[in-house]
Amino acid sequence: MSGPIDQSDQPESLDQSGDSAGDEQTDTADAPDESTPTPTPTQTRPPRRLRAFVVGVVLAAALAVFLFVGLGTTTTGGKGSGTGGVVPVGTSAPNFSLPSVVGGPPVVLDALGVSRHHPVVLNFFASWCVPCRTETPMFATTAAAAQAKGSVIQFVGVDAADPPADAVPFIQQSGITYPVAQDADLRVTAGLYGLNAEPNTFFIDESGVVVGHVIGPVTQAQLDGWIHRLAGGGSG
Repeated sequence: MSGPIDQSDQPESLDQSGDSAGDEQTDTADAPDESTPTPTPTQTRPPRRLRAFVVGVVLAAALAVFLFVGLGTTTTGGKGSGTGGVVPVGTSAPNFSLPSVVGGPPVVLDALGVSRHHPVVLNFFASWCVPCRTETPMFATTAAAAQAKGSVIQFVGVDAADPPADAVPFIQQSGITYPVAQDADLRVTAGLYGLNAEPNTFFIDESGVVVGHVIGPVTQAQLDGWIHRLAGGGSG
Protein backbone atom coordinates (compact mmCIF):
# COMPACT_ATOMS: atom_id res chain seq x y z
CA MET A 1 0.00 0.00 0.00
CA SER A 2 1.18 3.42 -0.76
CA GLY A 3 1.69 5.83 2.03
CA PRO A 4 -0.03 9.21 2.54
CA ILE A 5 0.64 11.80 -0.09
CA ASP A 6 2.96 14.52 1.00
CA GLN A 7 1.34 17.74 -0.16
CA SER A 8 4.61 19.53 0.02
CA ASP A 9 5.67 17.52 -3.01
CA GLN A 10 2.76 18.81 -5.22
CA PRO A 11 3.70 21.15 -8.09
CA GLU A 12 3.03 24.83 -7.57
CA SER A 13 1.81 25.37 -11.15
CA LEU A 14 -1.76 26.17 -10.12
CA ASP A 15 -0.71 28.92 -7.73
CA GLN A 16 1.71 30.34 -10.27
CA SER A 17 -0.87 30.36 -13.07
CA GLY A 18 -3.38 32.02 -10.79
CA ASP A 19 -0.88 34.72 -9.87
CA SER A 20 -0.04 35.23 -13.52
CA ALA A 21 -3.68 35.62 -14.54
CA GLY A 22 -4.23 38.06 -11.76
CA ASP A 23 -1.24 40.06 -12.91
CA GLU A 24 -2.51 40.08 -16.50
CA GLN A 25 -5.98 41.22 -15.43
CA THR A 26 -4.52 44.03 -13.38
CA ASP A 27 -2.34 45.17 -16.27
CA THR A 28 -5.32 45.10 -18.67
CA ALA A 29 -7.49 47.15 -16.35
CA ASP A 30 -4.79 49.76 -15.92
CA ALA A 31 -4.14 50.15 -19.68
CA PRO A 32 -5.78 53.16 -21.37
CA ASP A 33 -8.73 52.51 -23.69
CA GLU A 34 -7.37 53.21 -27.14
CA SER A 35 -10.90 53.18 -28.68
CA THR A 36 -11.84 56.44 -26.93
CA PRO A 37 -10.73 59.43 -29.07
CA THR A 38 -8.77 62.16 -27.40
CA PRO A 39 -10.73 65.45 -27.51
CA THR A 40 -9.32 67.88 -30.03
CA PRO A 41 -9.80 71.66 -30.23
CA THR A 42 -12.15 71.19 -33.22
CA GLN A 43 -14.69 69.41 -31.03
CA THR A 44 -15.20 72.33 -28.70
CA ARG A 45 -18.31 74.54 -29.05
CA PRO A 46 -17.84 77.78 -31.01
CA PRO A 47 -17.75 81.03 -29.05
CA ARG A 48 -21.12 82.54 -28.19
CA ARG A 49 -20.46 85.65 -30.29
CA LEU A 50 -19.70 83.52 -33.34
CA ARG A 51 -22.92 81.54 -32.92
CA ALA A 52 -24.92 84.77 -32.60
CA PHE A 53 -23.28 86.15 -35.73
CA VAL A 54 -24.12 83.03 -37.76
CA VAL A 55 -27.74 83.13 -36.59
CA GLY A 56 -27.95 86.82 -37.56
CA VAL A 57 -26.61 86.12 -41.05
CA VAL A 58 -29.13 83.32 -41.58
CA LEU A 59 -32.04 85.50 -40.45
CA ALA A 60 -30.92 88.38 -42.67
CA ALA A 61 -30.68 86.08 -45.66
CA ALA A 62 -34.16 84.69 -44.99
CA LEU A 63 -35.55 88.22 -44.76
CA ALA A 64 -33.90 89.20 -48.04
CA VAL A 65 -35.38 86.18 -49.80
CA PHE A 66 -38.81 86.99 -48.37
CA LEU A 67 -38.61 90.58 -49.61
CA PHE A 68 -37.46 89.65 -53.08
CA VAL A 69 -40.22 87.07 -53.40
CA GLY A 70 -42.76 89.65 -52.28
CA LEU A 71 -41.52 92.17 -54.83
CA GLY A 72 -41.95 89.66 -57.58
CA THR A 73 -45.68 89.15 -56.96
CA THR A 74 -48.12 90.77 -59.36
CA THR A 75 -51.88 91.29 -59.07
CA THR A 76 -53.74 92.77 -62.03
CA GLY A 77 -57.33 91.84 -61.33
CA GLY A 78 -59.71 89.81 -59.20
CA LYS A 79 -61.37 90.35 -55.83
CA GLY A 80 -58.27 91.37 -53.91
CA SER A 81 -54.50 91.35 -53.71
CA GLY A 82 -54.28 88.41 -51.34
CA THR A 83 -51.72 90.19 -49.14
CA GLY A 84 -53.75 90.83 -46.00
CA GLY A 85 -54.34 94.53 -45.35
CA VAL A 86 -53.48 95.76 -48.86
CA VAL A 87 -56.32 97.64 -50.56
CA PRO A 88 -58.15 95.01 -52.63
CA VAL A 89 -58.80 95.27 -56.34
CA GLY A 90 -62.47 96.07 -56.89
CA THR A 91 -62.77 98.48 -53.95
CA SER A 92 -62.59 102.27 -53.82
CA ALA A 93 -59.10 103.72 -53.54
CA PRO A 94 -58.74 105.44 -50.14
CA ASN A 95 -58.54 109.20 -50.48
CA PHE A 96 -55.65 111.06 -48.87
CA SER A 97 -54.18 114.53 -48.57
CA LEU A 98 -50.41 114.86 -48.16
CA PRO A 99 -47.93 117.70 -48.60
CA SER A 100 -46.15 117.96 -51.93
CA VAL A 101 -42.50 116.89 -51.91
CA VAL A 102 -41.47 119.83 -54.09
CA GLY A 103 -43.75 122.39 -52.44
CA GLY A 104 -47.03 123.91 -53.51
CA PRO A 105 -50.58 122.79 -52.72
CA PRO A 106 -51.23 119.48 -50.98
CA VAL A 107 -51.63 116.36 -53.08
CA VAL A 108 -55.25 115.19 -52.74
CA LEU A 109 -56.05 111.94 -54.56
CA ASP A 110 -59.79 112.45 -55.09
CA ALA A 111 -59.30 116.02 -56.29
CA LEU A 112 -56.90 114.78 -58.96
CA GLY A 113 -58.90 111.72 -59.96
CA VAL A 114 -62.50 110.82 -59.20
CA SER A 115 -63.65 114.42 -58.72
CA ARG A 116 -62.59 115.16 -62.30
CA HIS A 117 -63.59 111.71 -63.59
CA HIS A 118 -59.98 111.02 -64.44
CA PRO A 119 -58.34 107.59 -64.14
CA VAL A 120 -55.27 107.54 -61.93
CA VAL A 121 -51.95 105.69 -61.96
CA LEU A 122 -50.89 105.79 -58.29
CA ASN A 123 -47.25 104.87 -57.77
CA PHE A 124 -45.59 104.37 -54.37
CA PHE A 125 -41.80 104.74 -54.52
CA ALA A 126 -38.71 106.06 -52.70
CA SER A 127 -35.20 107.16 -53.57
CA TRP A 128 -33.78 104.35 -51.38
CA CYS A 129 -35.74 101.72 -53.36
CA VAL A 130 -33.36 100.05 -55.83
CA PRO A 131 -36.01 98.94 -58.39
CA CYS A 132 -37.47 102.46 -58.28
CA ARG A 133 -34.30 103.88 -59.78
CA THR A 134 -35.26 102.25 -63.07
CA GLU A 135 -39.04 102.31 -62.76
CA THR A 136 -39.52 105.96 -61.73
CA PRO A 137 -37.85 107.53 -64.80
CA MET A 138 -39.94 105.20 -66.98
CA PHE A 139 -43.11 106.44 -65.25
CA ALA A 140 -42.01 110.04 -65.79
CA THR A 141 -41.37 109.50 -69.52
CA THR A 142 -44.62 107.59 -70.04
CA ALA A 143 -46.68 110.18 -68.15
CA ALA A 144 -45.19 113.03 -70.20
CA ALA A 145 -45.89 111.17 -73.46
CA ALA A 146 -49.50 110.44 -72.43
CA GLN A 147 -50.07 114.08 -71.48
CA ALA A 148 -48.64 115.25 -74.80
CA LYS A 149 -51.24 113.08 -76.57
CA GLY A 150 -54.05 114.69 -74.55
CA SER A 151 -54.65 111.74 -72.24
CA VAL A 152 -56.83 112.41 -69.18
CA ILE A 153 -55.03 109.77 -67.13
CA GLN A 154 -53.53 111.37 -64.04
CA PHE A 155 -50.24 110.08 -62.64
CA VAL A 156 -49.73 110.55 -58.89
CA GLY A 157 -46.65 109.61 -56.90
CA VAL A 158 -46.28 108.91 -53.18
CA ASP A 159 -42.73 109.16 -51.86
CA ALA A 160 -42.54 106.87 -48.82
CA ALA A 161 -40.32 107.47 -45.77
CA ASP A 162 -37.90 109.59 -47.74
CA PRO A 163 -36.21 112.75 -46.40
CA PRO A 164 -36.72 115.73 -48.74
CA ALA A 165 -32.95 116.07 -49.13
CA ASP A 166 -32.97 112.71 -50.92
CA ALA A 167 -36.45 112.79 -52.44
CA VAL A 168 -36.26 116.14 -54.27
CA PRO A 169 -33.06 115.39 -56.24
CA PHE A 170 -34.36 111.92 -57.09
CA ILE A 171 -37.63 113.33 -58.43
CA GLN A 172 -35.83 115.97 -60.46
CA GLN A 173 -33.31 113.54 -61.91
CA SER A 174 -36.12 111.11 -62.81
CA GLY A 175 -37.89 113.85 -64.77
CA ILE A 176 -41.20 113.67 -62.87
CA THR A 177 -43.62 116.51 -63.60
CA TYR A 178 -46.78 115.03 -62.04
CA PRO A 179 -47.76 115.57 -58.37
CA VAL A 180 -45.73 113.67 -55.78
CA ALA A 181 -46.91 113.44 -52.17
CA GLN A 182 -44.58 113.20 -49.20
CA ASP A 183 -45.53 110.34 -46.85
CA ALA A 184 -42.81 110.72 -44.22
CA ASP A 185 -44.57 108.71 -41.50
CA LEU A 186 -46.10 106.07 -43.84
CA ARG A 187 -49.58 107.12 -42.75
CA VAL A 188 -50.88 106.56 -46.28
CA THR A 189 -48.44 103.95 -47.59
CA ALA A 190 -48.77 101.53 -44.67
CA GLY A 191 -51.79 102.88 -42.81
CA LEU A 192 -54.29 103.37 -45.66
CA TYR A 193 -52.93 101.12 -48.40
CA GLY A 194 -51.33 98.37 -46.26
CA LEU A 195 -48.00 98.37 -48.08
CA ASN A 196 -44.67 97.29 -46.59
CA ALA A 197 -42.35 97.47 -49.60
CA GLU A 198 -41.65 99.66 -52.60
CA PRO A 199 -42.49 100.03 -55.42
CA ASN A 200 -46.24 99.42 -55.61
CA THR A 201 -48.63 100.73 -58.24
CA PHE A 202 -52.43 100.96 -58.21
CA PHE A 203 -54.50 101.53 -61.32
CA ILE A 204 -57.70 103.42 -60.51
CA ASP A 205 -60.58 104.02 -62.94
CA GLU A 206 -62.51 107.28 -63.37
CA SER A 207 -65.01 106.27 -60.69
CA GLY A 208 -62.27 105.83 -58.08
CA VAL A 209 -62.25 102.01 -58.05
CA VAL A 210 -58.99 100.07 -57.98
CA VAL A 211 -58.94 97.91 -61.10
CA GLY A 212 -55.34 96.72 -60.89
CA HIS A 213 -52.39 96.47 -58.52
CA VAL A 214 -48.80 95.58 -59.33
CA ILE A 215 -46.47 94.70 -56.47
CA GLY A 216 -42.88 95.40 -57.42
CA PRO A 217 -41.51 97.16 -60.49
CA VAL A 218 -43.83 97.63 -63.46
CA THR A 219 -42.53 96.84 -66.93
CA GLN A 220 -43.05 99.21 -69.85
CA ALA A 221 -45.38 96.69 -71.48
CA GLN A 222 -47.49 96.43 -68.33
CA LEU A 223 -47.72 100.20 -67.98
CA ASP A 224 -48.68 100.68 -71.62
CA GLY A 225 -51.35 97.99 -71.31
CA TRP A 226 -52.89 99.60 -68.24
CA ILE A 227 -52.89 103.06 -69.81
CA HIS A 228 -54.73 101.59 -72.78
CA ARG A 229 -57.26 99.96 -70.48
CA LEU A 230 -57.80 103.05 -68.29
CA ALA A 231 -58.31 105.14 -71.42
CA GLY A 232 -61.24 102.90 -72.36
CA GLY A 233 -59.44 100.56 -74.69
CA GLY A 234 -60.64 97.34 -73.06
CA SER A 235 -59.05 94.93 -70.57
CA GLY A 236 -55.28 95.09 -69.98
